[in-house]
Amino acid sequence: MNEIYKSANRKIPKLLERLLEKAPISGEDLYKREIPRSGVYVFFENRKAIYVGRSNRMKERLREHSSVSADHYSATLAFKIAKQEYLSENPELKRPRNKELMAKSDFLRKFKAAKERISKSKIRFIKLKDQIEQSLFEIYTHLELKTKYNDFRTH
Repeated sequence: MNEIYKSANRKIPKLLERLLEKAPISGEDLYKREIPRSGVYVFFENRKAIYVGRSNRMKERLREHSSVSADHYSATLAFKIAKQEYLSENPELKRPRNKELMAKSDFLRKFKAAKERISKSKIRFIKLKDQIEQSLFEIYTHLELKTKYNDFRTH
């Protein structure tokens, strides 16, 4: 086994323990708190992890998820939430393109509501500079916490 992978992999369970020991903050607290530049973050609703992400500009990235002006490229979690809800209400739409959804006013209302919902969720984060550790930890955390809105499909 590759030594870099093996070394990073040994750290991952302890990193999750450290992340979960941290007190969660609210979206409003992002403006008041010191946030590490690089790392992994988890959004929680009702104490349940719903999404894990990673960034090398974490404070800005966390804000983007709920920014009123954010589009579907930067507010990806809100877009996933809105899309899931919209498609469950409109099952006749099999595989609409994201661009098509963003042109529908009823979808945009759901997208806006999802961003508001995210702004009220709780967030935990951990500082991680190493890109390999970030990647492995993001996937591990998703699998361990069974986040609802992560998928690792390529585009």
